[in-house]
Amino acid sequence: MKHLDRREFIKLSSAALGGIILTGCAGGSSNRTTQFPNGYRFYRVKSNGENVGGSGRALQVNLFYGSAFISSNGIISFDAMDGNKRRGIFQLGMDFSGDKPRVEWERAALLTGDRLADQRVVSTYKSFDIDGNGNIAAIIDADLRYSENHYGSGLYMTFDQQGFQPVLTAGQAFNGGDLQSSGIFGDVSVTNTGILASANHLPVGEQQSSPKNSLIYMPNASVDSSAILTSAGAIVVGTDHQISSFGLIDHNESGDYCAGVFSTNSGLAASQNGAEQINFNIAGNINAPRDMQLMTASPGAGVNGLAVSGEAGYGTRVGPNGEIYALLDNDDQMALIQGNTTILSSGQKTANGKLLGITTGSVGADGTYYYSGITEKNGKPCSTLFAFNGQDHSPIIASGDVLSDGGAPVEHILFGTTTKHVDDENRLVLFCFFADGSTSLVVGTPS
Repeated sequence: MKHLDRREFIKLSSAALGGIILTGCAGGSSNRTTQFPNGYRFYRVKSNGENVGGSGRALQVNLFYGSAFISSNGIISFDAMDGNKRRGIFQLGMDFSGDKPRVEWERAALLTGDRLADQRVVSTYKSFDIDGNGNIAAIIDADLRYSENHYGSGLYMTFDQQGFQPVLTAGQAFNGGDLQSSGIFGDVSVTNTGILASANHLPVGEQQSSPKNSLIYMPNASVDSSAILTSAGAIVVGTDHQISSFGLIDHNESGDYCAGVFSTNSGLAASQNGAEQINFNIAGNINAPRDMQLMTASPGAGVNGLAVSGEAGYGTRVGPNGEIYALLDNDDQMALIQGNTTILSSGQKTANGKLLGITTGSVGADGTYYYSGITEKNGKPCSTLFAFNGQDHSPIIASGDVLSDGGAPVEHILFGTTTKHVDDENRLVLFCFFADGSTSLVVGTPS
């Protein structure tokens, strides 16, 4: 392996489904084919080269895009592309009652080229998220070749596997008829109680106005009762900076949310630092929109009094009790924080070697935080999935391990690309790259 500095290595090894191959670091554990030390068993459920989607809508997986979700009812959702570059969102209904997980049913929930209920034809999809029942909220682009009236992106939702219905599309009025969607959306988060999305909008009848980006909550996926939590132009709480746009978002069923916020320097900081984009993480509760909290800020933001600070261009996560996890980068030093406490930093020793870098994770229903990291063990880089229970960081699976269903050893793990890699039973879904060149969607079950 060629020499890479830490930042370059982490960027490459965290990139979606491509590139770098890690040499095995698990040592004597490479023959573990039944049960892992923490009581997990891991099985492949789909691999590249296999068909997915079921009768009539099957697609042969050439590439997994990296998004993977598991719902509390055992539905696994992911996206993939075939050799002809047709993309889709797929779902697998899993049976976990036997000795090993079994796919009971599968379906293509969305394929590019599909015609939706409002007659828009799918050009592509962007952000999407899954609730605890396996229902999907997605930002979908219409194909203008079929109708010039179907411009921009739209927010759609599918319930009970019945097809995508529009929630908010370009030109649609909302907020009591005062505003209309401009068809530009950012991220989306969905739970059993509602949808949180970042979206651009205009005043109704003022087509020449500049769109404004807002964080919008839609209870029960209904735009009729939507509420704007905050918008571009508002002051980032605890600072003199104005919000310019929103990044990745997450929320739970109690209404606790977190959001990445970007700002082009304004106010006092602008005169000191010049015009540059800086980032923050904010948190709040949908039911108390005025009570926001500043979680993190870029070092150049000029914010004093924060316990932690750093560049936060990663997905922040909110747990079931409102606990906030964030990943920060300070001068090539990565740190995982919970609230205002640093719980792990690159350079620290772990049970699987010295930590080189960390990725964003997912929070289980019991508050356990799962994340992946790159460690250095025996002079070699090692990809490891960890569980943090509030005290200990325990390795679950790592490069060199063999899954419970056998096959080639694991070389790399992809985890943390979505907010819901773990369900209410602490079952996990992730991607593994193997020594034989294959890639699989993998499920981990506690035993």
